[in-house]
Amino acid sequence: METHPSLAVKWSCPDLTIYAGEVTIGEKDRNKMDSKKRKLEKTRITEAACALLNSGGGLIVMQMTNKSEHPMEMGQDLEKSLRELIMSPNMQAFFETKQQEDQFYIFIKSWSCSPEDGSTKPRICSLGSSLYCRSLTSKVAMNSREAFEFLKEKKACIEYSPTDDRAPPAKIPRTMCHNSLESNPAFEIFQSKKLEYGQRLRFSESPSIEFKQFSTKHVQEYMKNIIPEYISAFANTQGGYLFIGVDDESIILGCPKDNVDRDSLKTVANEAISKLPVFHFCSSKDKDKVSYKTRVIDVFQGGNLYGYLCVIKVEPFCCAVFSEAPISWMVDKKKGVYRLNTEEWVHMMVDVGPGKRREVFLLCPLPLLSASVSFTLWKSEF
Repeated sequence: METHPSLAVKWSCPDLTIYAGEVTIGEKDRNKMDSKKRKLEKTRITEAACALLNSGGGLIVMQMTNKSEHPMEMGQDLEKSLRELIMSPNMQAFFETKQQEDQFYIFIKSWSCSPEDGSTKPRICSLGSSLYCRSLTSKVAMNSREAFEFLKEKKACIEYSPTDDRAPPAKIPRTMCHNSLESNPAFEIFQSKKLEYGQRLRFSESPSIEFKQFSTKHVQEYMKNIIPEYISAFANTQGGYLFIGVDDESIILGCPKDNVDRDSLKTVANEAISKLPVFHFCSSKDKDKVSYKTRVIDVFQGGNLYGYLCVIKVEPFCCAVFSEAPISWMVDKKKGVYRLNTEEWVHMMVDVGPGKRREVFLLCPLPLLSASVSFTLWKSEF
């Protein structure tokens, strides 16, 4: 469990309150800020808002670094981050703001009180799903709505029984996907023992093929950064091949042997994939395994070993593969503000079996907190 190091929770106030520390308020002053500091403040506020939305609503209290006797707007970057968080331009449905002296307040309503249709709305609020899929030649991050639909479909596929009168959900059988990968033109290259530097492959990028090339000595770090998202995308779609050492023109350039050795390429790939969180709706015996194979192929130039081409063949996954734990926060009296792990997040997004879903929302407890509540009391608490 990851607890938030920069957000303090106060339970002695009339409503759940998160103290977010010092924040610069107002468009003009925020534009003058160091970009790194501005981003850190924005992230802190957005994570606090996410936690309260998922925990029945409450209040964010900020100490303004730029004191002003006149009312100030929050700042466009902060407003945008909150708007993206709720995936709606209707911010008034969830947020109200108030400034008093040198403090700024954001009143937050419970996520469960949204006027949207519950069948199409994610059950919890998230900054990111960490789920990817393939779209033509690109990997695409699923937003919360897309992740919700993806998980519902996966769950429905597992729950479907051959005795049902209903038509089965659309799903490509695993064996068919496996065969399609072996009939893919990339499979011939995957089986090769050696290739030539500058050789042009007879196929291009596609939904099942991705080329990556780099001009850096930090090959291992590069691979650690790209593998989680691309492997998740292939596994969540129909499988595919990730080529590391081929440029966008389908030309083999390889990883120079002066920068990396063959064993380290395999080790980095295996370690990165082994850390990917997975969730099963089914009763698969391979609970924590993404099915894949890694090949490191020698690349020659002028008869001499130049370097290596790393190819990862990824099978389609039965359920869901994440690049990391989803980015979603909650508040607990003992834990404080904490990030949900993958299993908690999926259980809260979709019902997974009787009695398994944790009930975390108030039943639309209150309208947005009344502005008449004493700000003096809140201020004295901090």
